[in-house]
Amino acid sequence: MFYLKEVVGCFLTGFGASILFLAIYGIWLRIMNEQITLFHRIMVLVAGLYLAVVFNLTLSPGSAFYMPQPGDPINLVPFKVLDTLHLNPLNFWGNIILFAPFGVFLVLLFNKGQRLFTTLLMGTGLSLLIELLQLFGPRSTDIDDIILNMAGTFLGYLIGKLVLSFAPRLWKRVGVFKKIDGRYIRKYNDAGSIAVLTVFVLAAVLITGFINIEAELPKTAISGKNASISLPPFEIEESKKISVGISAQNAYLWDVSSNTLLYEKESKQRIAPASTVKMLTALTVLDYCEQDDKVRVREEVQQIANDASRAWLYPGNELTIRQLLNALLVPSGNDAAYALAVFAGRKICGDDDISIETAISTFITAMNEKVADIGAVHSNILTPDGYDTDGQYTTAQDLACIAKEFRESSLLRDIAGSYRVSDVWLSGQKATYTNTNELINPESPYYYKYAAGLKTGKSEEAGCCLVSCANIDEKLYVCVVMGSTEEGRWLDSLALYRAIKQ
Repeated sequence: MFYLKEVVGCFLTGFGASILFLAIYGIWLRIMNEQITLFHRIMVLVAGLYLAVVFNLTLSPGSAFYMPQPGDPINLVPFKVLDTLHLNPLNFWGNIILFAPFGVFLVLLFNKGQRLFTTLLMGTGLSLLIELLQLFGPRSTDIDDIILNMAGTFLGYLIGKLVLSFAPRLWKRVGVFKKIDGRYIRKYNDAGSIAVLTVFVLAAVLITGFINIEAELPKTAISGKNASISLPPFEIEESKKISVGISAQNAYLWDVSSNTLLYEKESKQRIAPASTVKMLTALTVLDYCEQDDKVRVREEVQQIANDASRAWLYPGNELTIRQLLNALLVPSGNDAAYALAVFAGRKICGDDDISIETAISTFITAMNEKVADIGAVHSNILTPDGYDTDGQYTTAQDLACIAKEFRESSLLRDIAGSYRVSDVWLSGQKATYTNTNELINPESPYYYKYAAGLKTGKSEEAGCCLVSCANIDEKLYVCVVMGSTEEGRWLDSLALYRAIKQ
């Protein structure tokens, strides 16, 4: 339903912009004593719908469906995309397929589109426009996208020429016809019209995107330093305004019960997620696996980095999904993340014999679909454990959305809220894990009696992080603290929670 709403909204935007363009274009042609055929109008309308899809995928603010792009926020090194092709093939092939229809439309609609150089130039120009505009948004700007889009335009050119070779009469049904001596004679194909149509659709998509974001964001009920953004409102209750000084670079405090933003600091800034991404890993696993499913650990646990956090899993261990989730969320085991990713990836594919790489790639795709489906649309996930990787990012606001979804699973809520868990694995090993979240440790100086989980994180790029939740006065609060220090993440979280009752 989430994607259906996006698709319908996308087509309605494209349809409206195309109809407006055709109305204005029709008036201009009448003034010039010219006209276009009904078939040409239909083709223009379809082209407008296609452009709406392209701009929603690449530029629309807050669009929930777009292709995740691995790599740096700005990449000027050609063919770097090949380095991450095995992790995210959708980005590679999607960028090619996305521009193929554009090449087809150019060939079918315009005289100049019959020339390969002109078609490639127009496709490259559209791609360059998109990449330049992406400099001002959350998506990556990448020279490889331009190269792949150009390849897609070339593919579309070949398809268009093939269509005309089998149906040459189509060519006579498009173009601008001028009235001469009472008869309409085919005069030319107006290639400039697609440029104007592009502007119309682009403006409509951007305006609609900003309107949708504005409609979904509530007012800030409690403001602190840099407080300015928020999440979708349902019932906004009045609260005291607070001002809290924290050391974290990014923060987000959300009253989930009334859907009120209480405090934010750079909460839409693109940041590394570290192990907080494991909340999404767990959610994605439960979409495809049952907690009693039996998993035999294999060589995938050797995929983790030497300095990664571990749950001390080894090839040959046998556990249930529930036990692997314990290993993932309580001690924050990166080895558990890969064991879960490979098992779930193979289950998604319906093939237990696919390679580790294919299984992980499949699971990563499912993670990105999941994160978009829950509304955290400014995240791009490339690893199941959150280990620092070029092109992987999230925001404090997105993590709050993920945390809310995470809390709705009673299984995950119980695991993340447990200070210590003990298991006897199916293969006979005993394991006892202690939670890395100091807020729920009764013996810690940072213990907070209202805290109920959720997930810690720590890496070179992300700093020390904590996504937590607390039940205060029968209300649920989610607090995200990113880019802090080891002690700071606890102190910052406590300061924000305690300010609620001031």
